[in-house]
Amino acid sequence: MIKKLVVLGVVLLLAAVGYGIWHSRHSQPAVRILQTAEVKRGAVRQVLEQTGIIKPQVGAIVKIGARATGVIERMLVKVGDRVAVGQLVAQIDNREIRSQLAEARARYQARQAELSRIEQIYPLRIREAEAQLALAETATEYLLSNYQRLARLAEEGIISQDELDNVRQKSEVEQRLVAARQAALERERREFVEERHKADLAMQEAEAQRSAVKIRLSYTEIVSPLAGTVSQVTAQEGETIVSGLQVANLITVLDTSRLEMWIYVDETDVGQVKIGQSLEFRVDAWPEQIFKGTVAAVYPEPDVRENIVYYRALVAVSVEQAKLLRPEMTTQVQIVVAEKADALRLPNAALKWVDGRQLVFVQQADGSVRQVVPELGLVGVSHSEVTGGLQVGEKVATQLVLGQGAATNQSAVKGPGSNRSGGRGGGR
Repeated sequence: MIKKLVVLGVVLLLAAVGYGIWHSRHSQPAVRILQTAEVKRGAVRQVLEQTGIIKPQVGAIVKIGARATGVIERMLVKVGDRVAVGQLVAQIDNREIRSQLAEARARYQARQAELSRIEQIYPLRIREAEAQLALAETATEYLLSNYQRLARLAEEGIISQDELDNVRQKSEVEQRLVAARQAALERERREFVEERHKADLAMQEAEAQRSAVKIRLSYTEIVSPLAGTVSQVTAQEGETIVSGLQVANLITVLDTSRLEMWIYVDETDVGQVKIGQSLEFRVDAWPEQIFKGTVAAVYPEPDVRENIVYYRALVAVSVEQAKLLRPEMTTQVQIVVAEKADALRLPNAALKWVDGRQLVFVQQADGSVRQVVPELGLVGVSHSEVTGGLQVGEKVATQLVLGQGAATNQSAVKGPGSNRSGGRGGGR
């Protein structure tokens, strides 16, 4: 009798538990909506999410070295200082080179004095030779005229033949003297040209030597070739710089206004990246700041990292943007690959994965819930385009609770998935 009572009690208990479970399942609603959003028209953008790095432009960073050997007398800048083009940043001991320059200047002045002497003396010697030639030509003309006159007298027997021969001899001597004077004049002129040329060459040589020493002296004054900020100083006052086959680097100057961004695009996404596409990017230093840019170039050569192939896209950074950015900053980039300005859209939070299907739960006017499999167009980060299944003004659930009566065995509700390598559709 006791056993029958125990068995009966167990049966009644199991029946009560079963009824409670049945009652809870059928009394709890299948879907409970916590928050809704309205399907309406708006902009939808499909973007690629990539990672970039801020880099200096070519020529924006310069390592300033020293071609002179010596002790650093003065180091005039430190890290963080702003420098202008041509500003003196360091001075190397140049006493030896200054003495060589003084010697070269003295040599040049001596060559210059020699040229000046030649240009003064030889014209005088040429004028003197011209005067002597003129005198000889005058004397020759007189003797020739006198000889002709005496020759007529000799024919008449007035003078003797000896007197005539004497005059003729003097005339011939004067003629030879004229030839000698002409040769002397030509020699003086030729020597003047040659000596002046030699003196001019010597002066040019001295000038070249002086210029070479000046250039060597300029190497002891280290100046900045561009305007920017000192980013590195690798030597200090008192250190000795030895110039050899490789120029010793002293100071690095960075023009922080000339920056660009490198985007490493995965090989699966590079086909969607085109020159001229607009983009937005952020940096961790300014999380609320949105920077805008345009794809300027896509390099054809790949960059392989950890067996993954990337292609580098180049984006110019404006001067205003460069005021907030620094080299080697990591950027989170969204490249706009497609955009519709006036599309029927819904929030991505309304897209739910249930039993392997992407559903939208629509709240009806009578409070009931309708499940819809939407037709989607552009898929964005925050919104997606609806091409079918929903109408303007319908309210869709963005937060909900699936009850036990719902036809699902999943413990979680998810939104749309993402593409490989961080490439993701994006929207507003």
